[in-house]
Amino acid sequence: MDDTEFDTRLDRVKRASDVVNALPKQLQASAFQYLIGAVEVTTAAAPLKSAPPAEETSTDGPPEDVTAVANGNGNGTPRKSRRGAPKSNKAAPQDRDINLFPDGKTSFADFAVEKSPRTMDEKYAVAVYWILRVAELPTATVAQVVSCFIAADWSLPSQVANAASQSRKAGYLSSAKAEDLQLTSIGINLVNKQLPRPVTK
Repeated sequence: MDDTEFDTRLDRVKRASDVVNALPKQLQASAFQYLIGAVEVTTAAAPLKSAPPAEETSTDGPPEDVTAVANGNGNGTPRKSRRGAPKSNKAAPQDRDINLFPDGKTSFADFAVEKSPRTMDEKYAVAVYWILRVAELPTATVAQVVSCFIAADWSLPSQVANAASQSRKAGYLSSAKAEDLQLTSIGINLVNKQLPRPVTK
């Protein structure tokens, strides 16, 4: 090898090194060999396209747009991260032992019609009120409220436990614990004094 060829190769190696250092580590060897002419184009192309997406590279790698180009994204835009499928809602618990037609007392279905609550928060308050004040059960639970909703043919909230928390935020419940729902004075007044609400024209 004469001096001219040596200088040419040395210059090629230096220039290739500058480019390769900007690439992810797993691409550097193949890219270096390609740039200095040690491998054919077809050999170098395969590892470049099969490299992992940008989001899987180490945090000390190059900017996302460089990685995207190296990974075969021709437009230079970074790859979007893949999100998992949304979690499905849990099945609504139901208390099949609750007596919704107690002897000598107003059934929940009739009580629901009488009070005609409009919002989900109001319906929750009506159900808890009936369980504690009409049926006179020792505690009100989310499962019992679900049974009341079904008996009244009301649509169930997508998250029944969260609906209790929302009713608490509205001021109707003082406790939104799944096994111990409690009414506030505002909730009691709502059911006793304000429902059914007058029909507005």
